[in-house]
Amino acid sequence: MRAARARCGFTLEHLAERTGLSKAYLSRLESGERQPSVATLLTMSRVLGVPMSVLLGEAAPTAALAIYPDDAPANSVNGLTVAPLSGFAGSSALDAVRIILDPDRVPPPFACHSGEEWVHVVSGLLRLEYDGPSHLVHPGESAHFNAERPHRLGACGGATQVLLVAGQTTNDFRRAHQYTGP
Repeated sequence: MRAARARCGFTLEHLAERTGLSKAYLSRLESGERQPSVATLLTMSRVLGVPMSVLLGEAAPTAALAIYPDDAPANSVNGLTVAPLSGFAGSSALDAVRIILDPDRVPPPFACHSGEEWVHVVSGLLRLEYDGPSHLVHPGESAHFNAERPHRLGACGGATQVLLVAGQTTNDFRRAHQYTGP
């Protein structure tokens, strides 16, 4: 994270202003004292203009095609394992990750960030808390939602593996594709 910030010429203060995260929290992320949430990774990725995989320690892709193996390196901390599955040179519209949620993980604070998310349950039972209610999402099912609303993910009963794709939506795209009803 520190290298990506330096490449952009940002101080911690500049990055804090652009991300809405505190300077102290960003410093702890850079030193490895804290593990970022997926929402934080998405925000940092967009502000710094690098794929999430780079923030998770992968080398920056140099080609317009990137292939991620099934055994791609993952980062684990506090009951959450995240493996990057996306990012090619110049990509910025979406991020994909494989997440394994431990059922004993302490629920994180609710996340809100710009864009949208698509979550597909590979195994286990996912608890998706979205804008108040809690929803159970079974293996083979998917959920797609506006990530600007409060949301968080949790495992029910056993470890849960999901694929998560987060996309950035611009205001122009939203206006052009807004549903107006029948």
